Amino acid sequence: MWLGLAVQALMQGAVLGAQGVDCDARGDVVIWGGTVCGVTASIAAAAQNRSVLWMVNGTRLGGMTSGGLGGRDGGDAILGGLAATLWQPLGKNFEPHAAEDRIVSMVMQANASGRIRVLRNTGWLVSVESTGAAPRRIVAATTQNGVTGCGSVWIDCSYEGDLVRLSGTAHRVGREAMSEFNESMAGQDWPPFVESFEKPDAMAASVHPFTDNTNTTLHPGILEVYNGAHGAADDWVMSMCFRMCLTNNASNAVPIAPPLGYSVEKLSLLRQEILAATARGFELTLDSMFLVRYLPNSKIDLNSGSWTTQNHSGGYFPFSTDLPFAQHDWPLGDAAARARVFAEHKWWTAAMLHYLGTDPELRRIQPGLVASVGAYGLCGDEYMESAHWSPQLYVRESVRLVADRVISQDDICVATPNPTTVGLSEWAVDIHIVKRVAFYNTTSDRWAVVNSGGRDSGRAGHTCGVVLEVPYEAIVPQRSDTANLLVPVCASFTHVAFSTFRLEPQYAIFGQSAAVAAALAFRDDAETPTVHAVNITELQALLVAQGQLLHSAHPPPPPSPPMRWGCSQDVDRCVGGIPGAAAPNATCADSCQPLGPDEWLAQMCCDIWSAPDPSGAITAKSDTFLKKSVLESADLPAVDKLEVTAGSTCRLVPNTARLGTYALCKTS
Repeated sequence: MWLGLAVQALMQGAVLGAQGVDCDARGDVVIWGGTVCGVTASIAAAAQNRSVLWMVNGTRLGGMTSGGLGGRDGGDAILGGLAATLWQPLGKNFEPHAAEDRIVSMVMQANASGRIRVLRNTGWLVSVESTGAAPRRIVAATTQNGVTGCGSVWIDCSYEGDLVRLSGTAHRVGREAMSEFNESMAGQDWPPFVESFEKPDAMAASVHPFTDNTNTTLHPGILEVYNGAHGAADDWVMSMCFRMCLTNNASNAVPIAPPLGYSVEKLSLLRQEILAATARGFELTLDSMFLVRYLPNSKIDLNSGSWTTQNHSGGYFPFSTDLPFAQHDWPLGDAAARARVFAEHKWWTAAMLHYLGTDPELRRIQPGLVASVGAYGLCGDEYMESAHWSPQLYVRESVRLVADRVISQDDICVATPNPTTVGLSEWAVDIHIVKRVAFYNTTSDRWAVVNSGGRDSGRAGHTCGVVLEVPYEAIVPQRSDTANLLVPVCASFTHVAFSTFRLEPQYAIFGQSAAVAAALAFRDDAETPTVHAVNITELQALLVAQGQLLHSAHPPPPPSPPMRWGCSQDVDRCVGGIPGAAAPNATCADSCQPLGPDEWLAQMCCDIWSAPDPSGAITAKSDTFLKKSVLESADLPAVDKLEVTAGSTCRLVPNTARLGTYALCKTS
């Protein structure tokens, strides 16, 4: 296996860089971060005849692509250039070592000229040296292991955005306020939102957040008692996890041992939820609790499942490998803080998998679960350098650049041609849960445990997630900020919009675009290249010649068909369907119209409501109530529940003030 240069080899002697900085290594283009962005950026910059210094924190190249993501999410409509060259031979699903082998092969082939110098095991960045102001110029960066790299143009390909942060380039971390960019999905949750919109991520009613009846000590895994403010900003990012590569091949499986300090009591919250599911008759399995991707050679990629995995009884299991209480200190943390966050994620993941696969109580009440989880172990032929556990934490979000152009919710919901596009991005809104909180529900007069902060296009009932033409201005700092830095990973997006960008194909796509731009920056000024001086038309022509996709078709939207009306299976509120959606497998009377399959409350309750009359009104057949929708409207009364007596009518009205594809109830 080709490893590139070890850090120790550099310590034999230093060279003097610009401004008299002692440099252990230098390149025309310096890339920080071992992700797939670094892969494509190093190859693309070398192809433009620039010398490349690629500084990698750990031992592996490829980040999550070789660190546990057992397949490619998305990319079908946007993949071109080097990104396509990387993924097409791998196929949709692949083993981690196969991805690493492919990446190393590509870099070695591109480095026949010797222009790429790869430094592994550098440790985290600890300082960045720059000169000048408004704009500044980065001249050197020093790592945890004492390595100083120097260069003329810099590309931050890290998941963390450390080059952005430590250089003083404008950035932010966490969730914007709803009001800042007029984003309906932004900011913190508030009680009606937590209670209704996040219902699939609420734990069972019998799950109590406190360890005893004094209501003073929360169970492990609960961050805090809910103290949010309606739509307010905060400094929390979406939850992180390990994407576990596991195998049920006994000859290759390494048992998942209980971590130091393991006890069932520390997993009391998970135990409560399983007991509640058992009492409701749910038969849990590995596939019903997690999102499982099946890989070659009897392996799986185990992902958090509370968003997408629906068990056979029709409920969502709200406990997964995501840890929405442990991620906070990663984005701005130093090496010691990140070591703690990494260790905490590893402890919880190992403890959970050991518990699910071995616990005697679970074996009695959920034998299928224990059998399915217990059959898997770590892969003996993966991650040999780290005892078969991935060295890469899945950092879904960290700091984000604040550029002259910030991509927001409006941009990802409406496809718009962009004259300065340098690549495409496509994914639905996919914000993993941010906080697990205890919440006192005044309506039901009980405490609840809620996974808050998640947003998902499928459940939100909207179509945000268009093919986005990403402008060059979103991957470079403000003109008066930093002159020689490109940021293709932690780009200039809001928290909401970034959830549609945060995928490996996008990172590879924009790594290539950033590197070609870096090379072009030398055309006008070889001594002090500036990324803002790049000719966009020339950049676009070069990218297209390299197979990069820059534009998407924007056909006019089809005419909107009539809205389907109905009541959810939970009978606690009315909801609207998706216009024109095909009917799911309906079990209701023919006179009732089922909702579309993309609506997360997917089944009609025809025994409660009549079919709509020509005016759109539906009549209650018996006494019931409506729950005030999360999508607030002046049409709704200012109460949480609206009692409805038999014979009363309810009219569903489209809500244009918020997400737009729901309908709301009001009495008529």
